[in-house]
Amino acid sequence: MINKVKLFTLIFIVIIISWNCGGGGNGLKDQFSISGHMTGWENDSIVIQELYNNALKQVDIIPLDQEGKFEFSDTAKNPRFLFLQTPDNQYISILTVEGQNIEISADKKNLNESYKVKGSKESQLIWELNVEMRNAALALDSLSTIYQTRKASEAGPQLDSWLQGQYEDLKAQQKVFITQFIDKHYDSPASLMALSHQLGNEPILNSQLDFPYFAKVDEALSKKYPESALVSTLHNFVEEVKMEKEMAAGAGQSTAIGSVAPEIELPDPDGKAIALSSFRGKHVLLDFWAAWCGPCRRENPNLVKAYANYKDKGFEIFQVSLDRTHDEWVKAIKADKLDWIHVSDLKYWNSIAAKKYGVRSIPASFLLDPDGKIIATNLRGPALEAKLKELLK
Repeated sequence: MINKVKLFTLIFIVIIISWNCGGGGNGLKDQFSISGHMTGWENDSIVIQELYNNALKQVDIIPLDQEGKFEFSDTAKNPRFLFLQTPDNQYISILTVEGQNIEISADKKNLNESYKVKGSKESQLIWELNVEMRNAALALDSLSTIYQTRKASEAGPQLDSWLQGQYEDLKAQQKVFITQFIDKHYDSPASLMALSHQLGNEPILNSQLDFPYFAKVDEALSKKYPESALVSTLHNFVEEVKMEKEMAAGAGQSTAIGSVAPEIELPDPDGKAIALSSFRGKHVLLDFWAAWCGPCRRENPNLVKAYANYKDKGFEIFQVSLDRTHDEWVKAIKADKLDWIHVSDLKYWNSIAAKKYGVRSIPASFLLDPDGKIIATNLRGPALEAKLKELLK
């Protein structure tokens, strides 16, 4: 499932644009320095940028001498995420705190393999996270290649099921790595990165289901770095999730098994308002999804199959999109051949329907009986097919 994505995620842009770092050391309190030897970039310059208020801000342009050496110093009372941009737009990421004298060496011919750093334990942890993410991305690419090769001769539900299984296994492995990392380093700013570790474009941790990890890092870093803007961003995020969980618990009481499904009336792609209650007399699958949601798109073929088998036996699908634009929504409907009822207010996670049903991750679904009562939730693939067979035989 894909969890709610917020501006908090932008703190972790480093994971996407680089995967380098390492080391350990000490220095003068509240000050840090970076010195380096950048082979291959002699007589050029590097740009130092910082993640600040959810954006990259240029700090300085540092010249490299004829040997490719440079020096830079500044203050770092609180954790600072810095990025050294090379002349050919490669990046080295640095996580620095007070009292560190950091030494860097790198070679233009193979930056990722040659990069070394001393004097920053936090940067070493960032390096570990980025290497793990890079390896997972390579594994994911390998799966995609195998799938495309096999698709030419054996395309079908079994191949799709194999791919989904392999993906879920890889994601589970990543979750084990990340949770162990946080348990060990929860009081390090590097855990800010771990919280948003991704496989493809899908976060490994769900802020609702895996909330204890977010709360654990927040508690430790808020005490250690109370003045840090980045830590404050995490704290505000955690407080908001707490509030959402309380609201979802209240919504869950009205969407429990046996309850009459709360009314939804939203516009379809043509702007016509359609009410959920207008389908009384049929078994209805109320499904929350979005064009940007990978797991939702992978589940859609199962819905297509179920709809083809049971639409003439009193089954309907009422799909609510959490998309942000009409074009993305409609394009996905056509691409996935979803020939049933579609509605959306295009408000993303602020969807009125999602709030009413306490939906905090997608895909999410509710199966309604002809009287509009909820009889099952989150049935997918074979489970949905089996339930419909039981109800509509």
